[in-house]
Amino acid sequence: MLLVSFPTETLLLTRAAHPLVGSTGSEDPVTCDHALSAQIVVHGTRTYPASGDQHYDRSDRRHRLPGGQQAPVAQRAGRMSNRSCPTGRRGTPPMNRTTRRVLRAALAGILIALGIGFGAFNAWWVALVIGVPLVFTGLALTPRPSRISELDVWRRGTTKQAVPIEVSAITRSSLSADDLQPTLVTATVRPRNDTEYEARWITSMGKGHAQDLISAPFSTIPPDLLPRRSVREVPEFRDHPGVWAVVYPAITALVAGALVFGIPASTWHVDVDLTSVSLPGSGEPSSADKVAGLDERRHEVLAEVAKISPTASTNLLNINIDENGTSRAEVFDPTTGDAIRLSSSGGWSTSRSDTRLRKPDTFTAAEVAAVDLSAMFGTMEQQSRKSPEYRPEKKWNWVDLEIKRPERDQQVVITGGFGESIIASVDIEGRTDGTIAEFFDPADFATSFRLARPALAAAGLSEDAKVLERFEIRGIASNTPIIRAGQIQNSGGVLLEFTAPRRSGTITIAPGAFPQIREYPTSATSEGDFAFRDVSEAVFESVRAQAIRRGGVDAFDRDAVDIEMRTTSSILDYQLAILIEMADADGASGTYSPQGRFLRPQTY
Repeated sequence: MLLVSFPTETLLLTRAAHPLVGSTGSEDPVTCDHALSAQIVVHGTRTYPASGDQHYDRSDRRHRLPGGQQAPVAQRAGRMSNRSCPTGRRGTPPMNRTTRRVLRAALAGILIALGIGFGAFNAWWVALVIGVPLVFTGLALTPRPSRISELDVWRRGTTKQAVPIEVSAITRSSLSADDLQPTLVTATVRPRNDTEYEARWITSMGKGHAQDLISAPFSTIPPDLLPRRSVREVPEFRDHPGVWAVVYPAITALVAGALVFGIPASTWHVDVDLTSVSLPGSGEPSSADKVAGLDERRHEVLAEVAKISPTASTNLLNINIDENGTSRAEVFDPTTGDAIRLSSSGGWSTSRSDTRLRKPDTFTAAEVAAVDLSAMFGTMEQQSRKSPEYRPEKKWNWVDLEIKRPERDQQVVITGGFGESIIASVDIEGRTDGTIAEFFDPADFATSFRLARPALAAAGLSEDAKVLERFEIRGIASNTPIIRAGQIQNSGGVLLEFTAPRRSGTITIAPGAFPQIREYPTSATSEGDFAFRDVSEAVFESVRAQAIRRGGVDAFDRDAVDIEMRTTSSILDYQLAILIEMADADGASGTYSPQGRFLRPQTY
């Protein structure tokens, strides 16, 4: 009896006796109870030899027995054509399926990484034209394991190396109408010149092959599809696709992540500037035209603000204008304490939200209406080109503009963002009177000391007063280390921490920004540890020169310096000292006396 079971179909094939070794005659009639009304017709019998070689003649589809005899072959109605190897070359096994899909998953990860990299570090049109298609292509290419994707496809052996088998049971799982379905095969395998063995394995089998095995359980399989001799556990349909459902997506994610986070951002930049190409009829304004239109766009924003309420023009919190044509503003509502936001994206619209800002944080439209933004931004751009981010061969233009009061009761500041993409690399500040902050390299100690003096005076502190607790200069080179966390750890610049009777605070001077003074009232009457005149520019230069020699720092890393003077708390028993680190070179780190004498190699 040959039992064939399907979730959606049941076939019961009953034979009085199988035409086994040496038998002749015809099989008994076949009874078939089939839910899908499949019809199987047996037209002949097949005889197998007890021993010796078995040959398959593809021309008449008969097995040749020793001595040249031919055994009739059982056929079903609508004779099935020969099925060839998937590679199209008989006798040559295809590339390992798992290897193929692993390579496909890796390729998908590469495409996704390329799409993310090009889209994140370039202009918006690069993301749209290059990034998005690459990401979608990668997602489409990612292998999606299914119930049959990790199974070998059943095919009959058609060469002399084919191995005879006798199928005793078939269980076919038909959860869909697809032709190929997972099929559990139980068969006796009779390898040539070897002992036969019983095997159970799951394969991907078409309905035609299943019907063939029902009508003729004696078949052959290629050597590359031979099942293992011993299987510890009975194979189950739920075992597929198994772990591969996670492995392939994991490979894609790992490859994509390694490329996105492992490749420097500069590598992703595309050196194509379509915005600078004037196409006939395109009407796309150049960068210079956009800057020239800043004053007009500022007036448009103020006109929209005036429409909100009679008091809106005197309660502005900020104005923001970007190069992509979007303008925004935020207005304080003194009656409710809410912030009213305006945006020109897709037409002017307003919305309300909570805010912690109040009347002292606002400014009036009259304060900014007369500022010549076009002229100011021309000067700002020249200052921004002093940044190490600037490259002459790259496109460099303004990115956005922001107007706001940085701190309560301080002057209104106009900040211009500049860079190579839609994200600003450098910010330059200006004031409504036309004054523009200087962009400087803090590693130029002479400039840093020069800018620190007026900032100290603006805070009401004398250079001779013993009020300083920390004086730090940190460069802006990309490999500049950080001795101690503080307000200039990201921007670079000059930091002074002070303590005076009844007050303490900080003074920060960042490149391209006006000095920021933050002070807090205290009840203490004590002062700081040293005066500004106790800090010598010449000593700082001497300490840097010693650090370069001790650490073997390259000449081009001279500006990657973080140096500060403060009272140490664990090294020298609360004594004043100078600490320095350079270019992530361990040998350059050290602690020095206020006179520049080397004390020890660590800064802690």
